[in-house]
Amino acid sequence: MPARLLSLLFLGTAALLLGAGGARAQMAADTSITAPPVAPPLKTNSPLYHLTYDPKLDIPQVGYREGDTSGAVFFIAHRAIDTDGGQGFGWLRKSSDDRDDGTWFALQEHPGLAVAPFRKLKTRDGDADWEYKFWGHYATYKAYDPHLDELLPVFVLQGYEVIGQTAPLRQPIGPPGRPHSRPSGASSRSSNPIQGGGGID
Repeated sequence: MPARLLSLLFLGTAALLLGAGGARAQMAADTSITAPPVAPPLKTNSPLYHLTYDPKLDIPQVGYREGDTSGAVFFIAHRAIDTDGGQGFGWLRKSSDDRDDGTWFALQEHPGLAVAPFRKLKTRDGDADWEYKFWGHYATYKAYDPHLDELLPVFVLQGYEVIGQTAPLRQPIGPPGRPHSRPSGASSRSSNPIQGGGGID
């Protein structure tokens, strides 16, 4: 191979290497490529600001209202803590139903309008056995609870009012058919497989 051709090949390779090195240096200098994105500060009048920075309470405040509570039709929600590790909110019944006729349900919050009442508390279980008036509607889909392999009806929350603390309900925690003899948090996939479909919250 002629010496001139070898020289040209050498110069071309060196130029490529220098160009790649320059590109890497430019990328390192460009913080928009290497630095993680920074979230903008919350606006003081935004719902998320109040949810983040408002003082937390030990227990709910009786009579407190949040969201749209203008409708004449509402439900009664009884907060219950699932000691098996499930994600259900508690029991929900129509205001005209008997106290023990509720349905175990999952709560879909509406940020900016109404969120789960326990989010205003210091602890997630600080409102155990408290009751609320709930405004909203049942969703057309169900929520899958991966902790216990269960499908739960979903209530879409539009607003609520704190009623007060009551005695525990007599029903066993969880949806109908849950085997309560299994260890806390254990999955039921081997004995209770999901046969049907359903939406995911």
